[in-house]
Amino acid sequence: MERLARHDLRTLNAFLHQIYAHGDLKMFPMQTLAALSQIVPADICGYNEVNLRRKRLVALLDPADAHFPNNQQLWATHMHEHPVLAEYRRTYDGRAYKISDFLTRPQFHRLALYNEVYRHQRAEDQMSVTLPAPAPLVIALTFSRSRRTFSERDRLVLNVLRPHLIQAYHNAEALTQLRQEMEQLKQVLEECNRGIIILTSRGGVQLMTGNARQWLQDYYGQATHQRAGRLPEDMWLWICQQQSVLTPHDAVPPSRTPLVVEREGKRLVVRLLTNQAEGQMLLLLEEQCTTVSLTPLVPLGLTKRENEILYWVAQGKTNKEVALRLGLSPHTVRTRLENIYGKLGVETRTAAAARALDMLGLMRQ
Repeated sequence: MERLARHDLRTLNAFLHQIYAHGDLKMFPMQTLAALSQIVPADICGYNEVNLRRKRLVALLDPADAHFPNNQQLWATHMHEHPVLAEYRRTYDGRAYKISDFLTRPQFHRLALYNEVYRHQRAEDQMSVTLPAPAPLVIALTFSRSRRTFSERDRLVLNVLRPHLIQAYHNAEALTQLRQEMEQLKQVLEECNRGIIILTSRGGVQLMTGNARQWLQDYYGQATHQRAGRLPEDMWLWICQQQSVLTPHDAVPPSRTPLVVEREGKRLVVRLLTNQAEGQMLLLLEEQCTTVSLTPLVPLGLTKRENEILYWVAQGKTNKEVALRLGLSPHTVRTRLENIYGKLGVETRTAAAARALDMLGLMRQ
C-alpha cells in the first residue's frame, strides 16, 4: 500500500495551515489551486463548478492563459464524454480518479471532448477530485498533464487532502453567508437609524457599521479619535465604568445606564451588551432628535406647556419621565393632564395620546 514520505507529510501540514486560513468563496478557488499546485504539480490546475442540469461550466485555470475562446462552452457541450464525471454521476465517489483509469490514449483521442478542448490544452491525462455540493452542482479540482505521469502518490495525496478541502470549502461558504447577512443587517440598522460596534474584551474594534462610524465622527470629532481600531477615550472610560458596576460587591449594584452625548437638537444614546462566553462587547447606538415641533398640536387649543406634556405622553413617557424632561413635578404633570383631558373631551391617557398622534401624523396602524 502506498504511503506518504516524511517530506510529503510536512508539505501537507503546511498546506493545511494555508487552506484553513482561506477567506470566503471568492478567495477559495485560486488560493486552493495555488497551494495544491505545489503538492501535485501539473501543467494546468483547475477549479470547476459544473451545473449538470443547465450543462454549464464555470472554471478557473492556473495558469490563466490556459483558457481559449469558447473552451468552457465546448467542455459543457461534450461533458457527458468525460469518464471521471460519468463515474461520479454513477457512484458519487469523489475520490481522485484519472482519465487514464478508464480510457486508453487512443480511446481518449477519439472523443470530441479531447479534440475540441483537451487537445488545445495539450492535456493527455487529467486527475480529478470532487467536493460534495447540492445537486445539480458538481465541484471538481482538476490537474492536467501533457503526459500520463500521475502516480499513486499523487492520488493518495489528493485523497488524504479531500476531507480537509471539503471542510475548508464549507468554512468559506459559511463565512460568505455570514458576510452577506452582516451586510443585510448593517443596511437594515442604518435604515432604522441604528448602529452597532463590536469590541474585543480589551476594547479593540472588530466591526463598526457606517452609522456608528459617522456618529463617532459627529459627536467626538477628529481630534478625539484614538489610534486606529480604538474608541474615543471618553466612551471607553464609560464602558469600563459600566463593566465595574457588575463586579461582585457586598450590596446589589445599581443598574447599567446608557451613555448619552448631547449636541444641538440631537443626542447619541449608546447601550452596552456583553458576551462573557465570547469575550466580546456589543454597543448599540441610536441618534435621537431633541428638538420637537409642537405646531401640529396648536389646533387642539392647549397651552404651550400642555402641548409639551401631551407630546411626551404620546411618546409613551410616564408622568415621572415627563416631569424630568420638562423640569416639573409629577404632581404638576398629573394636574395638567387632567386639564388636557377636559379640553380634548377624553377620559383616559390612551385616548389623549391617540389624539396627539393623529394630529402629529404618527397614528399607529
